[in-house]
Amino acid sequence: MQFFKRFFMLLTFAIGLLLPITNVYASDLHLLFGADFLISDVKYNSDTKADKGYKIPKKDFQSIAPIIGLSAYGIGLEAYILNSRTISSDTLEAKLRAYGFDVFGEANLSDNFSLIASLGMAKYTFKVTKDNRKQESDCSGPRLGIGLQYYITNNIAVQGMYHYTLLNSGNKDLYDAISEFSAGIRFIF
Repeated sequence: MQFFKRFFMLLTFAIGLLLPITNVYASDLHLLFGADFLISDVKYNSDTKADKGYKIPKKDFQSIAPIIGLSAYGIGLEAYILNSRTISSDTLEAKLRAYGFDVFGEANLSDNFSLIASLGMAKYTFKVTKDNRKQESDCSGPRLGIGLQYYITNNIAVQGMYHYTLLNSGNKDLYDAISEFSAGIRFIF
């Protein structure tokens, strides 16, 4: 439950930062809802002397992340939360949870296509159980993204993006970065 409380506090803070901008652009303010399917590839720090026993053999976590956000004149803010499927083997079980927000900008390439770039913050929690020993690691860092968006109609868009998160705090001695590929849909009101 604390995970959801932190997410909603972060979302409230991010919307609070965007509200002064929305007053100026209120005539073109849009609410966004959507979901992304993500494949998260965990990168490990190769120089670490940490316990390699907690390394996850299959590093690709798959998840669906609900999205909520605001946009005005090609600039916007999205908040997300993800809870991955559990990766398990005979002796190891791993789960990834994350939440954060991205500020994004859109540049029209044609009537229906847009280039999207984003900058945000993310917090990841790794829960790994091996041989009945549990390890939980909290990591956070900046998140950069780039992708394409296609508008099916004025109110429905699909997008594909690549995100890179540099994990610069928390358990840095094992987890170094995360590369994420996402495909999603946006409903724009």
